[in-house]
Amino acid sequence: MKSTTITLAVISLILLIVAFFTGGMDLVTEGLIASSVTAYRALLLIFAAFLVIGQLQTLITADMIKNWMQKYSGSKGILLSSLAGGLFPGGPYIFYPFLAGFKGKGIPFYLLFTFVSGKQVYDFTRLPLEISLINPEIAFLRYILTFPVPFLMGLISKLFFPCGVKGVKWKTGGQ
Repeated sequence: MKSTTITLAVISLILLIVAFFTGGMDLVTEGLIASSVTAYRALLLIFAAFLVIGQLQTLITADMIKNWMQKYSGSKGILLSSLAGGLFPGGPYIFYPFLAGFKGKGIPFYLLFTFVSGKQVYDFTRLPLEISLINPEIAFLRYILTFPVPFLMGLISKLFFPCGVKGVKWKTGGQ
């Protein structure tokens, strides 16, 4: 088993024991029901996301990526990759498998890094939530102040790691 799985199993067991001694079997059952509802919702989202990912992987060929990279190399590619990351819907359980699907298609490290950076910094799907829960001025100020960050990270990674990070390889599934 993977150490992450073991760690989560131990934490889950500890929380179940704490819930049992805090509120008895009723509290444990309530927690299990809440977990089941969350898992069901996430399962549907993950299934739909993997369907989309699978279709995109078959529709977007290595030649298309190569042509796109020749057309949008350098700073244009970095800017587009960061914006694409920000526009990509879903959480990490959706976009990391999406990126892993392109592992054999020759995308440079700096573009993948910029995509992930754009997703983490921009994530434009959060904008309506930030506007409604915090304040429109603060939300837009955050986007304005952080806008150059993924682009700069992409430029820096291209400059210092043009061939990727030495010793870091793609994982090859279910460990």
